[in-house]
Order: sequence, then structure tokens, then C-alpha cells
Amino acid sequence: MSRKLSDGEFLRACREVAKNFPSMQYEEMIVDNCTMQLAMRPQQFDVMVTPNLYGAIVTNIASALVGGPGLLAGANVGKRGAIFESGARHVGGDLAGKNQANPVGTLFAAIMMLRHLGMDKYAERIERAVRVTVERDRVCTPDVGGTATTRQVTHAVIQNL
Repeated sequence: MSRKLSDGEFLRACREVAKNFPSMQYEEMIVDNCTMQLAMRPQQFDVMVTPNLYGAIVTNIASALVGGPGLLAGANVGKRGAIFESGARHVGGDLAGKNQANPVGTLFAAIMMLRHLGMDKYAERIERAVRVTVERDRVCTPDVGGTATTRQVTHAVIQNL
């Protein structure tokens, strides 16, 4: 199926669903303009619904706004399954085997998965430990201005649990 046809089907489905929620503002934007708007005025966005390719583009821009690709989590949720992963994809290949990758995005993906499974108590405990590690203790990997390794950040999160 061509990109034009799949985009059209995606938009048709979004428009149809939006009719069921008249109190919510529904707006369409081409991805080029969306990424420019996201970089210039990110506060205008609340929730974005995108096909996979555009979602990857948007999350890579958004990750730069919050400190780097290692901080975000993403989810693909559908009727037949759910996938939780780091939010920014196709980045960090140069970090493989170097103990420098930021584990926070993966931990946040696990937290999202736990919430999806109804295990909120565990999700809250892990999220609190991650936030204490990064915000209070300032144990961070080099991508966000720290000096810790992947293992050191992970160990600090475990200690804060």
C-alpha cells in the first residue's frame, strides 16, 4: 500500500473517531509542519496520534527537547497487543557494548507496560526510584550531562527502590 493511501486511511479513521469526542479538539497537520511547530512551540501539543513512521520522526524531535533520546518511552497499543520501548528509535548504535547508553527510556517503557497491565503499585515504585536517581541524586549518563555508566544508573535506581 502506498504511503498516500495508508495516510488517507489513517486520517479517515482519526476523523471518524474524533466525531465521538466532540469536546476534544481535533487537528491535522502534515509531518513537516508538525516537526517545525514542535521545535518552535511544543507547548501547543497535548496528545499526538500518528502512524508509525511519523511517530518516529516526532519522537526524535521531542526527545531533543527534553534532553535526549535516552529519556523517552513509547508505546504502540492496539486491539491485539501492546509494545513498549524507548521512545526515540534508530539512535545510539554507536553506544553498543560501551556501557554508556541511558537506561531511563527503557525503564519508563517498563513503567508504562506495568501500568498497562494494571500493576500501578510497582510502576509507581520504579518511577519514583528513577526520578530520585536522576533528579535528586543526579546520577546520569553523559548524553544528559552526567558521568555515570549504564550500569551505575541502573544500580542507583535499584538502590533507590
